[in-house]
Amino acid sequence: MGPIDATFHFLHGWSGFPEEEVRYFITVLLGYPLGFFFYHVLSPKYVSLSTRHAFSAITGLFLGYVCLGGWSMLSLLGMIGSNYLLLYLLPPTVVHRYTLVWAMAYCIAGHIYRLVYHYGINSLDYSGPLMIHVTKVTYVAFALHDGLGRKQSDLSSDQRQQRLLVRPSPLQYLSYAFNFHTFLAGPICTFKEHLVFMDGSYQMDPNSKPRNVPYPIYSIISKLVSALLCLAVFTILGRFMSLDHVLDPKYMTSFPSMPITVLLVGMLVRFRYYLIWILADSINNAAGMGFNGYDKDGSPKWDLLTNIKVFEIELAENFRAGLNTYNSTCGLWLRRVCFDRAPFSPAAATLLLSALWHGLYPAYYCMFIFGSLTIVAGRKLRKTVRPYFMSSRVLKLAYDALSWAMARISFDFMLTLKDILHFRPALLYWSFFYYIPLIASFVVAVALPVGKSRKEKDSVQSTDKQFVTYPDKISHAKEIKLG
Repeated sequence: MGPIDATFHFLHGWSGFPEEEVRYFITVLLGYPLGFFFYHVLSPKYVSLSTRHAFSAITGLFLGYVCLGGWSMLSLLGMIGSNYLLLYLLPPTVVHRYTLVWAMAYCIAGHIYRLVYHYGINSLDYSGPLMIHVTKVTYVAFALHDGLGRKQSDLSSDQRQQRLLVRPSPLQYLSYAFNFHTFLAGPICTFKEHLVFMDGSYQMDPNSKPRNVPYPIYSIISKLVSALLCLAVFTILGRFMSLDHVLDPKYMTSFPSMPITVLLVGMLVRFRYYLIWILADSINNAAGMGFNGYDKDGSPKWDLLTNIKVFEIELAENFRAGLNTYNSTCGLWLRRVCFDRAPFSPAAATLLLSALWHGLYPAYYCMFIFGSLTIVAGRKLRKTVRPYFMSSRVLKLAYDALSWAMARISFDFMLTLKDILHFRPALLYWSFFYYIPLIASFVVAVALPVGKSRKEKDSVQSTDKQFVTYPDKISHAKEIKLG
């Protein structure tokens, strides 16, 4: 056992957390000193752009080796190398299609390997970075297709901002794929956003004049504190609650034990994701990434890569509103590469892509089926039932309170399915509710009228799409020539 492995083994024994989780969080946390060094010492003002790209890629590869091991890193390098070859071997008119197919095939093969060798284990392994790599290689391919393979008049404003006019260099591609601040935990960003961050042009206004963008120390610390609070909640709940409780008749066949168990286990699942996504957002800010313009008071915003908004999820008045701010950078990727481009049935195509991308465990598909039905049912209820409660303040308050409670229960019900993994335990979990949430969502989704559609908007932030909507984000519109 080498010194690195011995250190993680000691920390595992001292903390009581699984060793793979200790490895993961320690390597992720190393992003803070690396980010501080990257921002202050390797600033574009002091070093060349190639130096920044090389440092970002090398440190990310090292952290990946420490966290995941050599064989996993070789697999991920194979993924990146093969997709980079496609960029040069295929014409821009079709490169996006073959890249998406090959990347998803590679990802599915990884999920199959996990099913065969690690079946039934909720582990922090290579599959997370592999899924992030799928988003990155497809973002590059679609941006190249938009820049060189389509008429510019056919592009949306977002596609024009994200397009690439030349192929990236190997160093740029490696830096984007393996940079130390997004490789292990995300969030997902486009290739253009990565380039704008690397060359420091986000610190220039549209007229190429320097603008005051101070180091986001407040954003970094506030997000770190939020992540630590999430860790505290997760640790405390984890001492007396686990996923096994929602599959145990002892807790799931009596009132009020059942709803309390469901809510507490759902909170346990949610706060685990809150922890890592808030931490990843903070680390990106520490490296200088995430600037998103200015608020109405003229203060810099650092939420370009914010993947989760805890209060908006916890206080969401309906299921869809909560889903909009949950893993939002993933949702934005699904919209950009699938929903806005699918020639037919965009909602179904996006749902299928998202399901296959997440994995092959049967409970995942139970989760997606329930989530899709709940989104449709919630939209129909809002359009057909809600107007009857708008006649008085009391009725509206009652509707909002009931809607919030149903959204909270539905959200926990869905997320818990993701961690259950297996089909029979998922059916057992549903059976404790007599399948009522699933049946009710299906009946409402099918029986109620569709209602009047809202006018479509040519924007990735539009709210008329069936699948999901996303929080406001800006893209730096400066055209960048690579190389």
